[in-house]
Amino acid sequence: MRNYVEVAYQVGEKPFGEYPLQLAKHLIDKYTLKEGMKILDNGCGRGEFLHAFSTLGMQVEGCDISSYCQQAKIADLNKEKLPFPDEYFDVVFTKSVIEHISDTEHYMNEMKRVLKKGGLLILLVPDWETQYFIFYQDPTHIHPYTKASVYKLLKMMEFESVESEKFIQLPCVWKSKFLKGLSYCLRMFGPVKKIYKHKFIRFSRELMILGSGRKGM
Repeated sequence: MRNYVEVAYQVGEKPFGEYPLQLAKHLIDKYTLKEGMKILDNGCGRGEFLHAFSTLGMQVEGCDISSYCQQAKIADLNKEKLPFPDEYFDVVFTKSVIEHISDTEHYMNEMKRVLKKGGLLILLVPDWETQYFIFYQDPTHIHPYTKASVYKLLKMMEFESVESEKFIQLPCVWKSKFLKGLSYCLRMFGPVKKIYKHKFIRFSRELMILGSGRKGM
């Protein structure tokens, strides 16, 4: 069977664009990450966030079940140990991965293992409440998540300073109260029932959950 990344995210059909760099900068600012920190992109897919974080001065490594990204190390994230030593990274970043994972406990434990004490886990996952009509259009999706379930998962895994929030994937709204309000108005139409081509309409209604927590000292 062909790899999902090769089918859904071919660079020729879906180029990287500016968003990975914009999101990486937003997260660096939000969590006050320092230049030179070691970051793991766990489930890095095509490697766009490896490039983004590296461009912004971070030391980045990636891991994925696929060999699509030549810079990534390979591991079955459902059952294998990550190919990194204990307490190696300052930050572990994982975007749009955990919903594909069958063994959530193993996946979370491995990310926690490779984090330094006091290190930060940043997790982004599709928001079930705004995407439940389209969530299973991706045949590799297994577990849906909400703001509450991400918070509880991080607490169950004994992370500290846990936060969970709904996140809009539109850089233009991150610093604009007006556009954020307009985006909110579009969500009044309810959960999305199709994938829209217009990015502002689509990502005003298709939200993500942004969760974070720190490994205890």
